[in-house]
Amino acid sequence: MSTTTIIEQEDTYTSGVYGKRLLAIVRGQGAILWDAEGREYIDCAAGHGVANIGHGRSEIAAALAAQAQRLITCPEIVYNDVRARLLERLVQVTPEGLSHFFLCNSGTEAVEGALKFARLATGRTGIVATLRGFHGRTMGALSATWEKHYREPFAPLIPDVSHIRYNDLTAAEAAITEHTAAVIIELVQAEGGVHIGQQAYVQGLAALCHERGALLIIDEVQTGFGRTGTLFACEQYGVQPDILCLAKSIAGGVPMGAIGLGARVMESGHISKGSHGTTFGGNPLACAAALATLDIFEQEDLPARAAALGAHALKRLQALQSPVIREVRGLGLLLGIELKKRVQPYLEALIERGVLALPAGPNVLRLLPPLVITEAQLDRALDIVAEVLGATPNPERETQSVAETHEESSSPTAEVALLQRMLTIPSLSTHEGALAHFMVEQARQMGLHAYVDEVGNFVASTHAEITDQQPVVLLGHMDTVPGNIPVRLEDGILYGRGAVDAKGPLAAFVCATARVARQGGHSRPVVVVGAVEEEAATSRGARGVIKRYQPSACIIGEPSGSQAVTIGYKGRLLLDGCVTQQSSHSAGPLQRSNEIAAAFWGRVRRHADEWNQEHAGKSSFAALLPALLTINSEQDGLAERTSFTISYRLPPNLDIANLRTQLQRWALEDDVHLTFSGEEVAYQTTRAIPLARAFISAIRATGEQPTFKYKTGTSDMNVVGPHWGQNMVAYGPGDSSLDHTPQEHIRVAEYTHAIDVLECVLNTI
Repeated sequence: MSTTTIIEQEDTYTSGVYGKRLLAIVRGQGAILWDAEGREYIDCAAGHGVANIGHGRSEIAAALAAQAQRLITCPEIVYNDVRARLLERLVQVTPEGLSHFFLCNSGTEAVEGALKFARLATGRTGIVATLRGFHGRTMGALSATWEKHYREPFAPLIPDVSHIRYNDLTAAEAAITEHTAAVIIELVQAEGGVHIGQQAYVQGLAALCHERGALLIIDEVQTGFGRTGTLFACEQYGVQPDILCLAKSIAGGVPMGAIGLGARVMESGHISKGSHGTTFGGNPLACAAALATLDIFEQEDLPARAAALGAHALKRLQALQSPVIREVRGLGLLLGIELKKRVQPYLEALIERGVLALPAGPNVLRLLPPLVITEAQLDRALDIVAEVLGATPNPERETQSVAETHEESSSPTAEVALLQRMLTIPSLSTHEGALAHFMVEQARQMGLHAYVDEVGNFVASTHAEITDQQPVVLLGHMDTVPGNIPVRLEDGILYGRGAVDAKGPLAAFVCATARVARQGGHSRPVVVVGAVEEEAATSRGARGVIKRYQPSACIIGEPSGSQAVTIGYKGRLLLDGCVTQQSSHSAGPLQRSNEIAAAFWGRVRRHADEWNQEHAGKSSFAALLPALLTINSEQDGLAERTSFTISYRLPPNLDIANLRTQLQRWALEDDVHLTFSGEEVAYQTTRAIPLARAFISAIRATGEQPTFKYKTGTSDMNVVGPHWGQNMVAYGPGDSSLDHTPQEHIRVAEYTHAIDVLECVLNTI
């Protein structure tokens, strides 16, 4: 759907209460957003602070999918396991003294509930808020919000709410009386202009509240969860809130809020059953997302990252020399640039240059990026901000030409960053679209021609058009198996799902091809294909390109180790079996369906052992290898049913038709129903082909000794090999024994070595 269509459709049916920018965002990954036309933006808004852990997190998607299959909604009239775990976790991670939590759906609901709890616990009605404070738009929260244009259309609001100057302890002393139920403050007034609370003020306010019997409500809806450089901003002030309001990034983007209640609230004796409630609050779906989000904060130490990057950004911004900048303020990655002019035109100019930022009042430009933003992305955004604000340019960071950008994108650091970003994009089989479009954008930045084809494959090449010349095709795949592995780079090792199988090889293909394209002078096209569905029984991706090309040489992207080349893969045959019969007593003489299935599997194993003794010897590549993938039994009291799946790895020259006939004969004897699928014949080439010789020379040129391998698995070599001929090998960095394991990782040195080898091979052939 085009941007124009999306805008017209929304404008036709939306309420009209939002002032929208003429931008249709359809996808996000990390700190990058893409619009409907495929244009990329650095996100310095983070959904108003919601996307602290970044966009497109596979951990959140996995947690939501798993929980949605178990239970989506469960009101608090009953107990729930996921909610129980989250409540315990919140008590563990929040400031000391908060012993109980009320779960809701948003920041404004958290504030609304906090005001109710404060009045209930104290028996008082007065609420003291601050000038420039923003706490939400429902009637109670709106009463505590200061900005008049939010408040006045809805007057009269709830009574007994007053506003005092921020960072003014004298004003607080005068305002807090025996009628005050609570004082509500933000430690950084984000919406109100990024004004930061002073230590003495916040600590003095807490002491005043305690002395006069009022409760201190700290609104950390935006500052919470790492934004300011600690998990919660109040950690930097040494104060314990009586009530803590949380929301925004608590559940990684899923709507959720929470109200932390301290001892003075709970020990009041007034928080009774029925005093507050919400239908969707604490639903298992949001709780599962919140638990996964808290894991990410801990594993990736995002608060420390926000502190370091925030200090870096603040230093750069405060050094800017611009006629329109009045002051720069910030704490962590919550940054405000106060201007001498209205901010709106500058926000629009930033969008035109690919940066999405926020206002904080009429003249403050607010930067609120995801905490996972890379330093390079942040610096690029700051460069654009400086440019838009007319700041004196930094001679060390002058704008680069297109050629220099291509050079930078092919540097070793950028080549590692490419793979690292690929690992953050989930790409399970049949769900590779996000990665495919990301790869197109990256390939174009590296100087290649790229697109997503009709099957969903990512395709990049050195030439705009592939003519009758026989290209060199590098055929990798994008899909991975389930199971999230947090992406991290430690001691020269890059961890993440797909690092080995098969994003490492695919990234190496793209980087080597980009190097060759930059060198120029090559008449024969090089084409990189990131195929979909390699892990499926039949690869729709590889089959989609068989007739498109007739390559002079083909390299299949699979991990072999950067010093080794694979010249053979076994074949495959899948069979699904089912045994169904009437239920019988367990003490009776009849075999049960699971016993019949187990006996059939025993026949399969014995036959393979006998065949291997006769034909294979000690060679695993020449062996017939069956594996029992699944076996499941069920019964309803009338009938019982056992289903199973067996996967065969087939050696070269095996008579597959004869094997199927034998299996069908046993199935008939045992009353087992069989279906076959995923048949692939084994494929092998030799080390004498031109491509293998090119790899021998290239690996030796890097100072290493080449080796050759035969694999007992299958790959897209089995699919395209019979059609594209013998000048074909499989190659890629990574230890294939780490495929599909929780320890999947790749050595950066091996990855960059593979790029060097591939570059040499492409220049040779």
